[in-house]
Amino acid sequence: MIYVPMSERRGDDLQQGVIEFGRAVDAPEDSFLLRRLSLGEPEGLQSVIDGLTLALISYCYHRHPRGENVHEVMEKLEAAEPGSEEASELERRADDAAALQIPFIVTVNRLIEEYYHLRRSLEERLTSLSSNA
Repeated sequence: MIYVPMSERRGDDLQQGVIEFGRAVDAPEDSFLLRRLSLGEPEGLQSVIDGLTLALISYCYHRHPRGENVHEVMEKLEAAEPGSEEASELERRADDAAALQIPFIVTVNRLIEEYYHLRRSLEERLTSLSSNA
């Protein structure tokens, strides 16, 4: 998703961005993030902001690969005798752990960027509504 400043974003674009983000983080089909939202009132906007935050946290918790920690395995590898059977086994384990974790990290980085831009746009709209009240 490419960031479009709030001043250039229409309500429908922001609405669609929230829905797409909800789908990307596997929000349940009955989630309010996947429906038309009321973006014209401060309470509704704050609920959307909070919902996006919780959806991202939930995605990270539930989708994180449960393999070994690459950094811990690498620390053990540094302490192992180079060329030893133990070092070979630790290298294999580190490769396996990285193979599980790297795609997840790439996805989370993309989601965080999308989250940041959506949140920023929603907060700009919230500030605008609050200052007009």
